[in-house]
Amino acid sequence: MSLRSVGTIGKVYINRCNTPIQGEGAPTVFSMQLANATISNKTIPYQEIVSCPKCCKTHVAPVIVGSPKVFIQGMAALRIGDLALGLTGSFPLLHGAKTVYLI
Repeated sequence: MSLRSVGTIGKVYINRCNTPIQGEGAPTVFSMQLANATISNKTIPYQEIVSCPKCCKTHVAPVIVGSPKVFIQGMAALRIGDLALGLTGSFPLLHGAKTVYLI
């Protein structure tokens, strides 16, 4: 069982046409003064690569994977490596809080 940094608003995911950034978080739980994100919270709008043959489309991705043991307001907490769902598949969170780690 390894610990991973908690995901908060403002943290980035793997690049698409541009970089998705976590835009929503729990209004009552904070790490390093930023709201912690959970399953169902969404990114800010970003550009997703779609075929046409190579175009970008604006999308907002929900978090679909979180901690199996840590919950915030009844929802699994987001950690580095957990996934958001884009138009062409899921992609992982790359950065988290530097001082808060979850299972």
